[in-house]
Amino acid sequence: MNKYILILPLIFYSSLVGASANLELQTVLIDLNNKASLQRGAKIFMNNCFGCHSLKYQRYVKFIDHLSLDQETIEKNLIFTTDKNGKPTKIGSLMLNAVNSDHSKESFGIMPPDLTLIARSRGPDWLYTFLMSFYQDESRPFGVNNKLYPNVSMPHVLWWMEGIKKPINSDLSEFEYVKKGNITEIEYKQSTTDLVNFLTYVSEPAQLDRYRIGFWVMLFLVIFSFVAFLLKIEYWKDID
Repeated sequence: MNKYILILPLIFYSSLVGASANLELQTVLIDLNNKASLQRGAKIFMNNCFGCHSLKYQRYVKFIDHLSLDQETIEKNLIFTTDKNGKPTKIGSLMLNAVNSDHSKESFGIMPPDLTLIARSRGPDWLYTFLMSFYQDESRPFGVNNKLYPNVSMPHVLWWMEGIKKPINSDLSEFEYVKKGNITEIEYKQSTTDLVNFLTYVSEPAQLDRYRIGFWVMLFLVIFSFVAFLLKIEYWKDID
C-alpha cells in the first residue's frame, strides 16, 4: 500500500509537466540585484496577477529592504486588501488576496495556485516561456491556449500588454499577431523578465541577504588566510 502512496504524487507531477517536456525553454536573465526590475515586476504582479494568485509566504514589509521601497509607497500602491474589520491590510501582513475558492473553482475549474514558490518548483526559464507561450484558441473557455502548458485553465492576463497572436501552422512553430498590445514585443519581453525576476526573488527572499553577507564572508576569509599564512611563516622561520 505504501509504495502506491509514493508513486501517485509522481504520476500527478508527470501529468503536469509531461505536455511541456519536449518544448525547448527560453532563457531568461535573472538579476536579483536589479532593484528597478524587481520594482517593475512587483507592479506588474500586483496589478495583473494578485487578483487570483496569492503570495502567502511573503510579507509586504520585506519590500522595504529588498526592493528599496518606502512604507508609504508600499501602502499606497501595492496593498489593495483589507482585514476582516474592513481596515487596510498592515504592511507586516502576508500577501493574501480575497479570492473566494468556490467562485474560482466555478470560473476556472480549479483554485488558482499560490505563486510564492513557483519559480523554485518550475524554474525561471519555464515560467518565462509559459508567459510567452499564450496564443489564440477559440475552442478554449477563455479564448486562449498555451504552447508550453496545453489546455491550461488560465486566461492570458497580460494580453493587453503583448497583444493576441494566433498560430500560422499546426505545429505551433510560428505565430502572427491579430491584435497588437499596448507595448512593443521587445518591451513585453522585458516586462515578462521583470515579472519572472520578481517571482524568483519572492521564491527565496533570503538569497538577497546571502549575496550581501557572502561578499563580506569571502573578504574575511581572504584576509584571514593571508594573516594565517604570515603567522605560519613566523612560527616556522627558525625550523630547518
